[in-house]
Amino acid sequence: MKLQLVAFAAALSFAVASAPAVTSTNATFDRTLSTGSTPNVSVSTGSGNIHLHAGSGNEVHIVAHLHANHGLLSGDVDSRIQQIVANPPIVQNGNDIVIGERHGNNELYRNISIDYDVTVPRASALAPSTGSGDITVEDAGASLKASSGSGNIHATGIQGAAMLGTGSGDINFQQSAPGDVKAETGSGNIQLHGISGGLISRTGSGDITVQGQPTSQWKLSTGSGSVNLAVANAHFNLDASTGSGSIDLAQPILMQGSLNRHHVTGPVNGGGPAINISTGSGDIRIK
Repeated sequence: MKLQLVAFAAALSFAVASAPAVTSTNATFDRTLSTGSTPNVSVSTGSGNIHLHAGSGNEVHIVAHLHANHGLLSGDVDSRIQQIVANPPIVQNGNDIVIGERHGNNELYRNISIDYDVTVPRASALAPSTGSGDITVEDAGASLKASSGSGNIHATGIQGAAMLGTGSGDINFQQSAPGDVKAETGSGNIQLHGISGGLISRTGSGDITVQGQPTSQWKLSTGSGSVNLAVANAHFNLDASTGSGSIDLAQPILMQGSLNRHHVTGPVNGGGPAINISTGSGDIRIK
């Protein structure tokens, strides 16, 4: 028996020593495109991060970082990375720039992730999307349409309308000029600052925090979180309801109907755009 165990251990040791180690391959490509001052820039990646930030002039500067782990099942990953570097997925048609489009060639990108760092003119229209990475936008974007399957979205200095969506991440957004905003996540927190325009914000199981001025309807809902608004002396019509929390309103309100601590309706500061708030099991605070 001892002899058999020794032989088994030796065979196992040989198998482990003989197995090829999992290694990684990294590569980059770098491109600069001439554009106008207001290009339309779309960036997509399957499992990488996207970082967009403002530059000067009329150029879009793209730096991509490719990553791949390879072992027994990697196949020709090194060769495929070199193909991508030699012929990057970038298409320009005048003022329209598309970065990361695979054109149906998914096999070329198998087991390869790409992070994009893109410098754009400040007044660009931006449309980043990633399957499972984070999106960061810094002080750029006349408009923004951002989506992630399971990552966070962080955007500051957006100069207009925005649509933000993620399956299970947080959203942190700051607006610097008026425009309607839509922000939705399946199970994260939402923080919105400087909002001036219409607003739709939903989360399945997180908190919603909003600072701004309602100039048209706001609709906020969460399944199991709290809602916090900072609207100063804004004029609006409130309809707020919570299943098992409390409602705290700092401004004077003209109550309508019977008093109910779980449901409050009425004009605030004389009335104005509608603010509709609902939560299944959280508090609502307005100041």
